[in-house]
Amino acid sequence: MKIHRNYFGTTSTGKQVDVITMENTSGASVKVITYGARIISCRMPDRNGFIDDVIVGKQDLQAYEESQPYHGATIGRYANRIAQGTFEINGAAYELVKNHPLFQVHGGPDAMHNRVWEAVPAEQKDRGTVTFTLSSPNGDQGFPGTLNTAVSVSLTENNEVVIEYESVTDKDTYTSHTNNAYWNLSGAENLETVHGHIAEVFSSTYVDATEDLLPTGKLNDVEGTPLDFRKPKQVGKDLNSIPGFPGFDHNYVLKREPSQELVTAAVIKEPKSGRVMKVETNAPGMQFFTDNDSDPPYYGICLETGEIPDAMHHEQFPQPFHPAGSAYRQKTVYSFSAE
Repeated sequence: MKIHRNYFGTTSTGKQVDVITMENTSGASVKVITYGARIISCRMPDRNGFIDDVIVGKQDLQAYEESQPYHGATIGRYANRIAQGTFEINGAAYELVKNHPLFQVHGGPDAMHNRVWEAVPAEQKDRGTVTFTLSSPNGDQGFPGTLNTAVSVSLTENNEVVIEYESVTDKDTYTSHTNNAYWNLSGAENLETVHGHIAEVFSSTYVDATEDLLPTGKLNDVEGTPLDFRKPKQVGKDLNSIPGFPGFDHNYVLKREPSQELVTAAVIKEPKSGRVMKVETNAPGMQFFTDNDSDPPYYGICLETGEIPDAMHHEQFPQPFHPAGSAYRQKTVYSFSAE
């Protein structure tokens, strides 16, 4: 395993950003940057051994600051939406900083995705790891409590990308982390839309939501809907079959009870290259998003594992309550192979 660290750029506020590259003995590699604790590259082999980038990313810091604020980033303090940017804990009401008239999304406008994190790379026996750390003070974006977060991103010798989150709070709060990588297994050199990718999602239930992606409180069965990926299905087959949605942007329920056990959330295949990506996680939900908003759209698939959106307002959802003095932990593994 090789690990090296270099200068990547300087933010608009004058902070230095570094890039750390991990490369295993087979030539697969992952690049992460300290801006947003962000994955900007993941190079994996196809069926013929050709190694290409399967992340839709940029090599330009300015693009991440301006046009692609979430791409590849660690998200928090709460991933996805919180309706009206408000919640209550123990009878106390909290007003969050909103970045949409109807909600706060991905932790607010000045959240973890646009902070410069501390980073410590380490070479281990079977993997390289970069551990990012960040302290979010009490009241940051409206959230209660100081939240100290460590996120480790590892590349193993078995072509696995492992992301582990741990956050500790000193006040009762809500926490949900995810990574917002945009995957395309066709590879950067032959980049095609994701219509031809084959997806299998191991969930029979999704979160019913409005066109603004705010949960209604219902959990729907995928049976008989375009969201049924329990058997492998081409992503493009039903991509434009949901009224009011320009593509898939839906949250699947993976587990109802808290557990540190990893479950298989999804398997994505790209037939031309033969690349396969399996997603395992201990998170209760996963947002399946087909890059509907880019120009041009549909060049990436996001598989955002984390808590259920707006769960604190719907008691029937798995709850993301994070008590003072406790640690929030989440782990997601992206395993790559070819067939």
